[in-house]
Amino acid sequence: MTSLLTELLNIENIDVTGYRNDQDCIVFEVSPVCRESTCPHCGHASRRVHQNHYHLAQDLPISGKDVFIKYNRRQFKCKTCQKPFSEALDFIGERRQYTNRFAEKVVSDLIHGDIHNVAINH
Repeated sequence: MTSLLTELLNIENIDVTGYRNDQDCIVFEVSPVCRESTCPHCGHASRRVHQNHYHLAQDLPISGKDVFIKYNRRQFKCKTCQKPFSEALDFIGERRQYTNRFAEKVVSDLIHGDIHNVAINH
């Protein structure tokens, strides 16, 4: 079932590990496929997870229900330079509470509509 949900969510390098379907929203729990991240300070790959930080991000709705993605932005500690760093995720910007594709949809709706209606629909 989770492989089908991974295909449905359609985010590269992300696997769906679970989900919760409430009355008004769906929450997908995801984890990255890759077990390592590249240190932005020295450029070396690290597999040493220092901390886990779980977040919720809003995504595009499915069948009229709001969709949220629960993800872990892992913090690694580089073995080479000993500095901690958070992994970069392709589907969401740093310190954002919405996915990149959700932001693109809102901008597209703003271009073709007005701010009042976009605010009501999102």
